Order: sequence, then C-alpha cells, then structure tokens
Amino acid sequence: MLVAGLALHELWISFRLLLVVGAVMLASLPAALVPHSTAPNLAGAPPDSLGWFAIALAAAMVGVAALAAGTLAYERRRGTAGWMAVRAVPRSVIMLAWFAAFGLLVTAALVPAGLVGWFSLVNALPPTGPGPFVAAIVACGMAGLAALALAMLAGSLLPPPLAIAATALLAGPPLLGAATGQWGLAALPGGGLAVLAGLGGSTRPIADALLSAGVALSLTGVLLLAAAAAFERADL
Repeated sequence: MLVAGLALHELWISFRLLLVVGAVMLASLPAALVPHSTAPNLAGAPPDSLGWFAIALAAAMVGVAALAAGTLAYERRRGTAGWMAVRAVPRSVIMLAWFAAFGLLVTAALVPAGLVGWFSLVNALPPTGPGPFVAAIVACGMAGLAALALAMLAGSLLPPPLAIAATALLAGPPLLGAATGQWGLAALPGGGLAVLAGLGGSTRPIADALLSAGVALSLTGVLLLAAAAAFERADL
C-alpha cells in the first residue's frame, strides 16, 4: 500500500490522476446528453443512449490502459523502478502497486459515472430496479481491470511508445467490439459492456454480467502473473 500511495502521488503531481478520473467520468456524458431515441454512428448502426454510454466507457478504459502501460514502461526506463528495487522493494510489488493505483482510480471514477448514467437512463431502463444496471457497471469495471493487467504486461516488456500502442491494439477491439455488439458474448472479458449496451432488451442481465465479471477477473489474474514474471526479468 505504501508503494501504491507513492504511485498515486506520482500520478497526482503529473496530472495523470485527473486525466484518468476525468476520462472515466466523462464517459457518462452520452447517457446524459444523447436522446433515448437511436442516433446513427459511422458504421450505420443505431445505438441508443445506453449503447453510446457503453462505447464511451470502453474508449475511456482503453485510453486509461494505454496510459498505464506507458507509465510503467516510462518508470522502468527512467530508472525509478530500479531505484526502488535496489532498496529491497520486490519487483512484483512495484508492478502491482501501479496496477493498484490505476485500478483504484478507475473503480472510484466508475461510481459517479454510474450514478450519472443511472439517473440519466432510469426512464429508458426496464422497471426491474437498479440491480441489473449495477451488475453491468461492476462487470465493466472488471473488464477495465483486465485491460490494466494487460497494460502492466506490455509496460514490463516494451518501451513506452510500443507499450502504449500494443495495449491499445490488443484491448481496443475486444472492448469496443463488445460495446458495439460485435463481440457480444457474456463469456468474454468485455461482455459487461455488451450487457450494459443491451440492458434494455436483455433477459438475464445479472447472470450475464456476473459471468463476464468472473471471466475478466480470471484473465486479470493470469495477465498479472505473466506481468510479474516479465517484470522480474525486465531491465530496470
């Protein structure tokens, strides 16, 4: 927790903390501003306000993950991580601290973003209470953690520009594809975004959201193990 606090302090003084929190919170703007009626996008599909909310949330998570990958790679390249490692801080702790810092910011920002989305979309949602919507938001958060774990792996292996590009290219299609309905399987890590986008017509949103959250958490664990192994052998 001490190293994670140092990571949060570094994000604060570099204004990246505001960028992360702002990106996730701004993702709720389509829910508040886009009419509940459908509005065509560039692909010709007609997502409603729920769909645009999911698309904006996916884009924010991809951007945050790319920023996290570049941050870890930059800390490794400039020697800050090496300075901590030679002072008996385990390498895996350094990597996990950055994951925890970014994960905490994404989770904290999802709360107000979800509240704005709920109060903006409550009239467009089925009259089943907030349970399905909360489950979908939680699943989206788990998908964001999986993207951050991928960012930690890329940041442990690649220089900053390549880490940013690799994270965006690997995390972007699954998350944005789920939000637009192209990769809409609940058994995928980004399935929570598909559940959120189709919440108005879903028959089992809570079950699908929980399935997606479990898959995303499992993938997060696998990626973090791989990132820890890669960071142990990285040149600091």
